[in-house]
Amino acid sequence: MRAAIVHAQFETIHPFIDGNGRTGRALIHTVLRRADALRNTLIPISTVFAGDTDSYIAGLTGYRADPPELDEWVIGFAQAAEHAAGNAVRLSEDIAALDVQVREDLVRLRRARGLSPVVPRRDAVVLRILDTLASDPVLTAESASTRLDVSPAGAHRALTELAEAGILGRAKEKGRLVCWTADRHLALVALTERSNRGGDDDTKDRKPRLGPALPDLSKFGTAPSGHTVRRDGMGL
Repeated sequence: MRAAIVHAQFETIHPFIDGNGRTGRALIHTVLRRADALRNTLIPISTVFAGDTDSYIAGLTGYRADPPELDEWVIGFAQAAEHAAGNAVRLSEDIAALDVQVREDLVRLRRARGLSPVVPRRDAVVLRILDTLASDPVLTAESASTRLDVSPAGAHRALTELAEAGILGRAKEKGRLVCWTADRHLALVALTERSNRGGDDDTKDRKPRLGPALPDLSKFGTAPSGHTVRRDGMGL
């Protein structure tokens, strides 16, 4: 309730020339974090609002009425938060499953190349990078070196091995390597944001600028409404 009121009050005051929306959205998660209602990352609740801007604007308008329609605004906000939280749980489960899969991909590559040990040691740089992909999906040799306290050359070798295993992509600009990207992890986030929007077309026909490639939709079907749905029934 506190987060709902803080957000609505800030958007009502609208104190800045620019940046009010971004600040108001950030306040939601700041309040939830300080109240210990949120301990880990949550896909922004604002992406749910973006899927139904008419209801969002109507809720804020009602909040500003005299007398204010406070209950209606808080209930609508709570429903959006519940929707975002449910999708965040699904995202966490999908990432956990993906982390298992990419380890298998790495072992498969090493076995095919006759490398020893086939399963890297637990302190191997390549495994330490795998453990960070969910929180750090865009890397350079320098950033991996600093974060893991290893040599840039060692980080580069590990990143190259992961790219050759199909786990990381190479982002280039004018033929020059810029960074490595965990595209499958990024695609899961893009799909979750799309699900929060309730079927919006933000990733259907194009990828975000400088974002990951479009996710593989071969495991998805089409609902009668024309919206994409996952085989497990999760709407997108």
